[in-house]
Amino acid sequence: MNIKIPLFKKPLLFFFLAVVVVIESIWILKSDGFYYIDELSHYLYSRFVLQALPVTVQTWHRPIPQWLFALPAQVNHTFTMFFAAGLFICLLLITYRIALLHGIKHAEWVVLLVGLQPILFDLSFACMTEIPAAFMISLSYYYHLKGKHGWSLALASAVILCRSEMYIFAGLMFLVYAYKREWRILPLVLIGPLLWIGSTTIISGNIMTFFKEWKHFTDIGKFIPGASLTHYVANLQTAFGFAQAILFAAGVIFIARAKKSADFGIIYAAIAITVIFHTIAGAEIFHWTGSIGELRYIIVIGPLFGIISVYALSEILDKLKSSSSRFALSILVFGVVVFNCTMTTHPRIWANYNKVVIALAKEMRTEYPNLTVLSNNCIVAYLMDVSPAGGEHYALFNKETLKKYPECLIFWDPFSSNSIFYQTELTKEMMLQDTTIQVLKKYNYWSAEYLLLYKQ
Repeated sequence: MNIKIPLFKKPLLFFFLAVVVVIESIWILKSDGFYYIDELSHYLYSRFVLQALPVTVQTWHRPIPQWLFALPAQVNHTFTMFFAAGLFICLLLITYRIALLHGIKHAEWVVLLVGLQPILFDLSFACMTEIPAAFMISLSYYYHLKGKHGWSLALASAVILCRSEMYIFAGLMFLVYAYKREWRILPLVLIGPLLWIGSTTIISGNIMTFFKEWKHFTDIGKFIPGASLTHYVANLQTAFGFAQAILFAAGVIFIARAKKSADFGIIYAAIAITVIFHTIAGAEIFHWTGSIGELRYIIVIGPLFGIISVYALSEILDKLKSSSSRFALSILVFGVVVFNCTMTTHPRIWANYNKVVIALAKEMRTEYPNLTVLSNNCIVAYLMDVSPAGGEHYALFNKETLKKYPECLIFWDPFSSNSIFYQTELTKEMMLQDTTIQVLKKYNYWSAEYLLLYKQ
C-alpha cells in the first residue's frame, strides 16, 4: 500500500490522531453493550462463523466484515471493538494521504474532521459493515489518485462484500475508466460479485444460492413508515457534524471559485449517488425496501465528505493573515468538532428493555441449565455464548424446532419471536393456548411482555 507517515515529524497530525484514539478508547472501556439493532448479531456470527457456516450465505451476511472480525471475536467483544478502532485509524491515515494528494495544505485537519464525524465515530468501534466499506471506498479512491486504476476498480468492486448497495461506487468507477478508455481493466468491476458467488457456491454447493438470497433484499417491506425525500440532505449536519457540514458547503464554493470542481468530481459523484440511492430506498413515497432512512447508511462516504470540508478549512486558514486569527479559528473548530461528537455519541450501554432480557435469560440458565432454549433473540445466544443459528442447549424458535424438542424452554419476546426477519407464524396467543406449554416467568416493560415458557 506504501502509506508511510512519520507521525512524530507532524505533531498536529499526531495530536489529532491521539484525540480520536483517547475518546474512542474511553468509549470502548465504558461500554457493556452493542451498537443498536445489528452489531450483536454481526459479532456472534463472526465469533461462531465456522459453526454457522451454512447460514453465512444468507441475505444479510456480508463476507468481508464477517471474516474480518472473526479472529478478534474469538477473544471477546472489548478486544473486537479495539480491533475495529485500529481499522478506523488506518482509514483516517488513508484519508489524510488522499488530502495530501489533492494538494491540501493543512491536510492533517482531515483526521479530526473525519475521525469525529458523529455517526462515523459511533460506528468506528463496532463490528459492523460501514467502516470496512468506508475503508474499501477510500482505499479505492487513493489508488485512483496514485494512478493504479486496476487496483482502484478491483477494490471498488469488492465494496459489495461489505455493503451490498455500495456496488454503486464500483459502477461510478467503471464509468470513469470507460470514459478514459481503459478497456483492459473494466472486467475487474465483476471481481466482487464473482467472489461472493464463488464463496456461496463453495459453502452451499449450489451456484444459485447467491441469486436466490439476493432477491430477499426487496422481500422485506417497510415495517414502520419510511423517511421523507429530504431526510438525508436535511440531516447532513447530524450525520457528519455541524462544523463539517458548514465547511463542506464552503468547500464546494472554494473549489468552484478555484475552477477545480473536475478534480473532485469523483468525490462529488460518490456523495451524490449515495444520498440519492438511499433517499429512493428509504423514502416512504417509493416504498421500496425495509430501509427506513438510518443515517449510518450514508456514512460510508464520510471520509470523502471530510476531504471537501478540510479543503475549505485549509483555504480559510491560509486567507487569515495573523497567526492569532488562525489560532483562534483552530481552537474554535477543534472545540466545536470535539463537543459535537462527544455530546452526540456514547459508549455502548444496554437499553432497559435489553436488561429485562438479560435478567430473564440469566435466571433461565441458572434454574434450567440442561434444557434447550428456543429463541430468536441474539442476547440470549450471547449470554449462552453460542451461535445465534443454534448451539449447545440453544436453537432458533420456529415450528420445526418446536416439534424437534418435546421438552424445552421458550423465550418469548414481542420483538424477535415473530418479527419481520423471523416469520415463525407462531403468536403469543398460540403459545398460551397450547396445553403442553406453561408460563414459568413473566416480565413486563411498558407495554411489552416477556415470557419464559416451558414445553413438555
